[in-house]
Amino acid sequence: SPPAPGGGRGGSGLGPQVVWDAARTLPAWARGEVPAPGGGVLCHGDLHLGQLVRGSAAGGGWRLIDVDDLGVGAPAWDLARPAAWYAAGVLGSSAWGRFLEAYRAAGGPAAGPAGRDPWPALDVAARALTVQTAALALAKAAENRRRLDDVERLMVESCARIATLPPDLEGPRPA
Repeated sequence: SPPAPGGGRGGSGLGPQVVWDAARTLPAWARGEVPAPGGGVLCHGDLHLGQLVRGSAAGGGWRLIDVDDLGVGAPAWDLARPAAWYAAGVLGSSAWGRFLEAYRAAGGPAAGPAGRDPWPALDVAARALTVQTAALALAKAAENRRRLDDVERLMVESCARIATLPPDLEGPRPA
């Protein structure tokens, strides 16, 4: 039989149940049970740090690439992946701080102005992306009969923390 992803009951105890428990903390609209609130700004649709490249000119700014999922929606979802990575410990605090500062300086709407806590706006999207990432990690590990790698384990461990939150914890709906 394959090793249990994340160690199973005999190891760390981080398996599918913790991901289900974390998913239950999300508002119904984030679980796809009711329509999502409308959004109204241009969003990348698949923003992560791999979608940013540095311009070639001296002091060149960052360029956003791969816009095939571009659309109109809630801007918090564009920051869901880097926010989830930061919260899970995959992205260090200095890299997150630089990213957030550059995002805000470029006029990005999801995190609010500099000096303001970005989490009220990013929380639900970051938790939802964490749940999705952890579920995919567990499925891939089981399919390939292997244990979770370090990043996958961090995402599932984040679900364990998320699962301790009250069910349907509702943050502000993305604008």
